[in-house]
Amino acid sequence: MEDRYPFIRFVIDAGQVIAGAAAVICFFGGTVSACSHGGFHGFVSFIITIVVAVVVYVAVMIKVELLRVFLDVESATRQLLAARQPASPNPGA
Repeated sequence: MEDRYPFIRFVIDAGQVIAGAAAVICFFGGTVSACSHGGFHGFVSFIITIVVAVVVYVAVMIKVELLRVFLDVESATRQLLAARQPASPNPGA
């Protein structure tokens, strides 16, 4: 069976890297913001930054897994339909 949707498959394969990059960007951006606050407010802002980065990572990974499930359902549906096709009559007989 042919592989369909190559770009979506690439995104699924690179999903962990994409999620990690998004979390690192959130983390560094929040760290810069926390440093500008300073003191206790900076510490609280840093803790919130860590939580947001984890949430971003988990959210992106959930979306990647949803893509994987949708492609699996599409592939299974295609295989089921191919299995239900009646055998074509032999034109040479």
